[in-house]
Amino acid sequence: MGYLSIDTISTAGQVLREVPGGAALYAALGARAAGGKVCITACVGEDYPAAWRDRMAALDIDVSGIRLKGGPTRRARLAHLPDGVRLSAHHDEMDWWERTDSLAPDVDAAPDVDYLILAPMPPGMAFRAARAATCPVIADTSAAFARRDPGAVMSLVTQLACFAPSLEESRILLPGLPDNSALRYLAASGPDVVQKRGAAGMAVCASEQGLVRLVRAPAVAEVDPTGAGDATVGALAVGLANGLSLRRAAEQAAEIGARTVTDHGPAALGLTWHRASCGSAS
Repeated sequence: MGYLSIDTISTAGQVLREVPGGAALYAALGARAAGGKVCITACVGEDYPAAWRDRMAALDIDVSGIRLKGGPTRRARLAHLPDGVRLSAHHDEMDWWERTDSLAPDVDAAPDVDYLILAPMPPGMAFRAARAATCPVIADTSAAFARRDPGAVMSLVTQLACFAPSLEESRILLPGLPDNSALRYLAASGPDVVQKRGAAGMAVCASEQGLVRLVRAPAVAEVDPTGAGDATVGALAVGLANGLSLRRAAEQAAEIGARTVTDHGPAALGLTWHRASCGSAS
C-alpha cells in the first residue's frame, strides 16, 4: 500500500525520464522476487501509462487495487551523486505535496493479506492503516515525512510488527542518538526494527531485546540505487510472513535489494519499459 510515480532519475552521468517508480512499485517487486504473491493498493493519475500496469499484471502482481483518479500522477525527480547522497528535488515542490494528498491510497480498503507493507506515506494515514489491519504490518518512512512530523512517525512505530527506516530517517527521528542506540530505542517501542544502511547493508534489532546485528549487503556493480530500500522492505515482509527469523529475513532481503541496483529503475526486478528518453546528464 502506498504510492506509484513517474520518475526522472539522474545517476552515473545519465538522465532517464518517464521511468516507472514509486515505493509501492519497488516494494511489490521486491516481495515478488522473494516469492510472495503480491497485490498493490495505490492511486494514479490520468497520465499513468496503462502499459506499466499491464506489465505488473504480466509479472503476476494483482493490480486490481490500483485506482485511477483525475489529474496527474506524482512525479519524482531523483539525483544520485557519486558520494552516495540522494537528492529528491520533488520534496520541495508544492505540486508533489498536493498530488500526495490527492492520490492518497484508500487505507480503509486494504485487501485480505498475510502481511501488509506500508510504503512511505503521511504518518497519520499510515497510523490509520496499521490500526485497521488484521495482519502484521511493516512500514517504511521517508525523510520528507519524518522531517514534517517526527512525532507522528514515532506514534506509528508503536502500531507495527516491523519498522524499516533508513539511517537518515533514524537520525531525523532521534537526533543526537548514536545509530545503534536509535535502533535499540525504536525496537523498545514495540516492533522489530531493520535500519537500512545503503551499500553497507542493514542493522537489525528484535523487539525489546536490545541486541544489534549487522547484515552485510552483497557486493555488486551498482548502476542505479533507486528503489533498493523499498524492494528490501518488500522482500523482508515475505521472509517474515514465511516465518523466517528477523536476521534470516533481512539476509534474504539484502540479496534482493542488491539485485535492484544492478540495472536502471525497476528493470533488474523484471519490470521493463521503453527507455528511448535516456540521455546524458549536463
